[in-house]
Amino acid sequence: MSKGKKLVCRIGSDWNNLAVVNVNDDSNPAFVDGPLFAGNIALRIRDFNGVTPDGSQPIANTDYWGTRKRLFSFQIQGRFKVRRDKRRRPPPRRHLAQKVKLPFGISIILKVATLVDSTFSHDLTADKPWTYSTTLSSQNTLSVSKAPGPIPSGPLTKAHAEQTLGKWTWGGATELVENNALLRESLNSEAEKDAGLPFGPQDHEKRRKYFQKTAHREGITLSPDYVYTMDTFTPFIDLNTMGLKMGLTLNMNDYTGGQPHTIVFKSKSKNQFFLIMEFRLCDVDSNGNVIIPANVEE
Repeated sequence: MSKGKKLVCRIGSDWNNLAVVNVNDDSNPAFVDGPLFAGNIALRIRDFNGVTPDGSQPIANTDYWGTRKRLFSFQIQGRFKVRRDKRRRPPPRRHLAQKVKLPFGISIILKVATLVDSTFSHDLTADKPWTYSTTLSSQNTLSVSKAPGPIPSGPLTKAHAEQTLGKWTWGGATELVENNALLRESLNSEAEKDAGLPFGPQDHEKRRKYFQKTAHREGITLSPDYVYTMDTFTPFIDLNTMGLKMGLTLNMNDYTGGQPHTIVFKSKSKNQFFLIMEFRLCDVDSNGNVIIPANVEE
C-alpha cells in the first residue's frame, strides 16, 4: 500500500449515498437500493488492509481466492425494477472526474484490454476520462434465476434483500457458477426463444463472445422477473496500491493525481445510475484517522 495512505471502498446507488463497504466479507454482502435497481454486492480485494465501516480490523483475505491469481472481484446479485431494453441496459463504465496524464506505452495496455473484451472502448484524453464495456460480455460469471416474488414497495433495506433477491449462498470457497439458461427467456423474439441461445448454460466463454456483437445484445431485455448474479474479477489490478500490470507495469495514481477510481453502472440513454463503486487511496492524519474527501460526482 502507498505510504501513509489507506484504501477506502464505497458503494451506493448514486453519488449522494456512497457508503464504506466491508471488503472480503463475502458471506455478508452490502445492499444497495435505488429507484431502478436493488442488489447485494460483495467486494473482494486480496491482502486488503484498508478502511472498514466501523473502524474494526479489516478482513485481509477470503477463501474465494484459493490458488487463483485473481487480485480483485466484485459480485452483484441484482434485480432491475423496470425492464431494461437494448437502449437502457446498464453498462459498467470506469471513469475519472478530471483529466489525466497518459503513461508511455498506454497503447499496450489498451490493446491487451481489447483482446480480453472486444467491446472495450475508451476516451482517456477527455476532460473526464472513461473506459466502457458491455455487461453481458464483460462479466466473467453470470447466473440468472427467477425472482422470488414481487419487488416490495417503497425504499428497500437489507432486511428486504432475501425477499427481493432470494438467498445469498456464496462466500469463501463457495463461488458463483455460470448458469445462463434463463437468458433464453429474456430474448425479445419468440422465434429466438424457440431456437435458444447458441451456447450451453455453463459456457461462460461462448456467452461472453456471443454478446460481443451488438445485434445479439439488442435481442435481449433484462426483466424484473429475474435476478441476475454476476462475478467480475481480474488479476491485473492491485487496488491496495493502484498498481496495474497489463502488458506493462505502472501505478495508476501517478497519472491520475490521486483521483478516486470508480465503476459506474448506468443507463446508456438517460444517464440514470444503478450502482456506483468507488476506490480511493486516502491520506491518514497524525492521529491515524483516514481523511475521506467529499464525493466526486461525474
